[in-house]
Amino acid sequence: MVSTTEALISKYQELFRKTTEHPLTKELCQGTLPDRTLYIYLAQDLLFFQSGMRGMCNTASMAPDTESLITLAKQIGFFANAENTYFHDCLKLLEPAVTEQERKFYLSDYLPEVKVYMDLLQEKRARRDLYRYPQLITAMWIAELVYWKWAHDLPRKPNLHWKHQKWIDLHDGERFETWLEFLRKETDKLKIEEVEDMFKKTLQLEYDFFQSCYTA
Repeated sequence: MVSTTEALISKYQELFRKTTEHPLTKELCQGTLPDRTLYIYLAQDLLFFQSGMRGMCNTASMAPDTESLITLAKQIGFFANAENTYFHDCLKLLEPAVTEQERKFYLSDYLPEVKVYMDLLQEKRARRDLYRYPQLITAMWIAELVYWKWAHDLPRKPNLHWKHQKWIDLHDGERFETWLEFLRKETDKLKIEEVEDMFKKTLQLEYDFFQSCYTA
């Protein structure tokens, strides 16, 4: 029997491929992504990260059992330490690649496509009657799977600068794969008809996020 996650990936395989093989991530893994583009991407992703942490807390509060609650809580703590430090260190390093006006904008305002995604994150927190654990955990699973897929599978140039390598490492390796396996198992407990719309919407927004930062 085909699982929910397998069925979703199979049905939307072209969008999944396009997202996980985006030029932004390909160039990042080769160390050729311009510093300006990397700055824009990380600055916008920092805003997403801050909102996403609130979303993770919201998801954890809806966890159906103690084991799921503890797993989510532990991951929230990990992200708050490891990713938050990388964002601030790397953005400081990349500051010369953008103007002061650009720095102020990208650290506080959203590109149009990013705003659509941010609005959805806010709506998911505000409308607990509409967005329950099944939708929230599925969105989390596909967003994290996108990052693991490119970080794990794309060709990687050796001896990358830490500004590229550390971002890759944060989304690959045993720890991240264990986290991803938890999300997959949680999603596979669900019926595809109750989560498909959220899956498709989140996957499209992940692609739009990469594309908008890459072309800014």
